[in-house]
Amino acid sequence: MKTFFKPEVLFQHNTKLPAIFHNHRLLIQNENDSNTTYAVVVFSHHRDAKVAFDDLDNAGLSYNSLVLIARNAERYTWRHELRINDYFEPQKFDFNQIAQEFFSRLFQKGKYLVLISGEKSEVNTVAKIMSHRHGHSEVWHFLSF
Repeated sequence: MKTFFKPEVLFQHNTKLPAIFHNHRLLIQNENDSNTTYAVVVFSHHRDAKVAFDDLDNAGLSYNSLVLIARNAERYTWRHELRINDYFEPQKFDFNQIAQEFFSRLFQKGKYLVLISGEKSEVNTVAKIMSHRHGHSEVWHFLSF
């Protein structure tokens, strides 16, 4: 009963609890190249990805910094200059283990992943164009450290 009415009895010594630091960068760690940033645009349907690529064409942007990762890659034969993987390659997502597992699960669920790499301004521009249709895509930005 003493502890119920006097909780300070539980902490007889004024000990400080160790600080807990949260690392909110678990999904955004990359130690490869400090000048390179990355973004991953995720589409649920191939038509949404096609519209996004058409928007990039209309903006006059190239596909040099893009990799499409899709299970049904044969649907993208009309994009000759686009690098396409019909399998998930964890090395492309070397941000960390959490990111690899996260994007691997999305790929296994049939999502269409577009990996963008380059300078921050280029990546932001391409990601913004590809994701401008709300509800049709999601974007994750990754920083280099």
